[in-house]
Amino acid sequence: MVFEKTQDRNKGHLKCGVERRLTGGVASSILRGVDRESIVRALQAGAKSAAHNAVYLDWNATAPLRAEAFAVMRPFLEPSPRQQFGNAASLHRQGQAARVELERARRICAEVLQCTPEEIVFTSGGTEANNLALRGLAWAMRNSGENPRLIACALEHAAVHETLRGLEAQGFPTVLATTCEMGSADTLAFECALEKGTAVATLMLVNNETGVVQPVQAVAEAAQSRGVPFHVDAVQAAGKLSLQVAGLNCTTLALSAHKFEGPPGVGLLYVRRGTNLIPQITGGGQEGGWRGGTGNVAGAMGLAVALKLAESERMVTTSHLKNLRERFENQVKSTCPGAVIHGVLAPRVANTSFISFPGCDGTTLVQALDAEGISCSTGAACSEGVGKPSHVLTAMGVSAALGRAAVRFSLGRTTTEEHVRQASAVVARIVRRQCSNV
Repeated sequence: MVFEKTQDRNKGHLKCGVERRLTGGVASSILRGVDRESIVRALQAGAKSAAHNAVYLDWNATAPLRAEAFAVMRPFLEPSPRQQFGNAASLHRQGQAARVELERARRICAEVLQCTPEEIVFTSGGTEANNLALRGLAWAMRNSGENPRLIACALEHAAVHETLRGLEAQGFPTVLATTCEMGSADTLAFECALEKGTAVATLMLVNNETGVVQPVQAVAEAAQSRGVPFHVDAVQAAGKLSLQVAGLNCTTLALSAHKFEGPPGVGLLYVRRGTNLIPQITGGGQEGGWRGGTGNVAGAMGLAVALKLAESERMVTTSHLKNLRERFENQVKSTCPGAVIHGVLAPRVANTSFISFPGCDGTTLVQALDAEGISCSTGAACSEGVGKPSHVLTAMGVSAALGRAAVRFSLGRTTTEEHVRQASAVVARIVRRQCSNV
């Protein structure tokens, strides 16, 4: 569902637009039982805020919380006589009411992934989910008498890279498969690495910097044929690609809510039934024994609603964003002839554009754009400000100079044609100014 921008001067139209968003089958079924007026107020506030905010083109770093997700979280967070605050592990009525909602969230997520609810483990986010999968799989194999190699790709997010680095220090050998120049993992290199014995393999579904879709199915088939557990970091894929785990053929899969307009601080890990996994956070045995800690009911509900809506709107939103990105890239190329778009020859998700501007400094560009109301980044948010070129571009064979000149623009559901027009015009002006000062 594409965001419909409505002018504040016509509040009647704004309310009508909000009402239409509540009548769809998916939204109405998920939000059943939530106070309708509170949802309308939240949607109206979100629409007004979006109309006045600067141009936000950093959706791969984080997305704004969508009103429908906030609406289902509100009863658990807002102090009132009717606040739902029970511990989902408690036996009394408040605890069991919380349990019902936590399991409802789990069922909604399982429907999107096409798995059983018991295979969904709620976590604090994508980083924890990746850690639980990789550390849990590796230690489970070691505890059974094997010492697996860890096979990954140089393109991975720091949440995976740093986890592998930590495991390597604990005696687990790590093999990084090579990367093709167009930005995808080399499947032949993965297959060769898998030939050499016991292993745990991992590959991201979508690269967070270039938006390039990785050959997960091919690597999954190679891993399965050799009995190797296979983890997928799908944090950048929700709302952009299908997340049905049968098609991905993975052992585990990680998601993070704030990437698809859910709340920050909550994620999930799919764990295929029968998988041997060692818990990394021990405690009261919550989440089927996979992850200790009191259940985050509000966060789980926000995640579930955002995920369900992202999936139900995926085709429409993808078409919308693809058109906007093509327009943005064409405008940038026409006004900045030397610009280099990374990953353009590979399959990409529709919202991401990673562009180098030769002769410019990416960090300086991002700061100058921010000063004029355009929010973007130099790559992964967790690596910004480190003063080094993107490790993704380095793995792709891009020179350090061109890597330091890169800026990532990532669009989202509420991005409009006017946002793209404004951003491309400001980019052209600032790039010309920077280049003239070199």
